[in-house]
Amino acid sequence: MKEFLFTSPGEYCSLLLGQTIGELLVAGDILALWGELGSGKTLFAQGIAIGLGIAPEVRVTSPTFTIINEYSGRLHLYHLDLYRISTPDELETLPWKESLFGDGVAVIEWPHRLGRLLPSKRFDIKFSIDGEENRAILLRWRGRKNRARMAKWVEKLRSVQLEAVCAKC
Repeated sequence: MKEFLFTSPGEYCSLLLGQTIGELLVAGDILALWGELGSGKTLFAQGIAIGLGIAPEVRVTSPTFTIINEYSGRLHLYHLDLYRISTPDELETLPWKESLFGDGVAVIEWPHRLGRLLPSKRFDIKFSIDGEENRAILLRWRGRKNRARMAKWVEKLRSVQLEAVCAKC
């Protein structure tokens, strides 16, 4: 299995999916979040933060202007929002390499802006708007090591019965 499709009927379920995945992440994981504006990328990143044990009072926001935000939890969360950059060269003055290849987890919004610098060993998560509230969220694993972990992720996602919980929302 190379991918897993989840249908979220609302914000709570997208947040819960992010939280569940956040609980499974290990140091060095890179998540590339693909999707148009308003598709739920930042909300999902907030769920990741909850899953990483980042204090609930910490407000996780999209780093649209700062480009990189860092949060401390069970692991460091490096949240990158590359919406405002045109080329990877614009990142030269920022600690983006440390964010991607450090001791924490990197979550990247607008990852295509990294171009050839986007790591090949990563988790791709694609958000598609399907109506006013619904989101189709496609999880895809890249890299042999990441694919081996996929079965664990899918098992966990099914065990918490996200789809059943979310059907009641």
